[in-house]
Amino acid sequence: MATDRLLGLLGLARRAGKLEIGEALTAETVAAGKARAIFLASDIGEATRRKVMRHEERIPVFTMPHDKETMGASLGFPGCAVCCLTDVGMARAAAEQLAPLSEANAAAAVRVAEKEARIASRKGIKKKKKTTAPNGTKQ
Repeated sequence: MATDRLLGLLGLARRAGKLEIGEALTAETVAAGKARAIFLASDIGEATRRKVMRHEERIPVFTMPHDKETMGASLGFPGCAVCCLTDVGMARAAAEQLAPLSEANAAAAVRVAEKEARIASRKGIKKKKKTTAPNGTKQ
């Protein structure tokens, strides 16, 4: 089943250190600019949903077809309501599996694909280093 593959993907991301679990860690990751996609349990509380949806302008938010207990059991974190991926490739793979479930998830999947394309276009391009002249001024 596709959703079992999705939970497996999130578990793999956790073992790889690419998944942040919990509302506080998700907010920190978003603030640091490292979050690529946020995932909410289907039975998340309204107050928590409002807090997480504040980040929707910058980060795509997906609603999972699983409740907190199911997500928590697969991730080894009891009662997991919110998690976020920091790897764009894993976020794209999860988005592809969640897109058919709702229109909101489909729109978020498009945003993840666009983000991945932007990141891929920057690969190999190095920033110009600032050099210091012999007199100590930056060039």
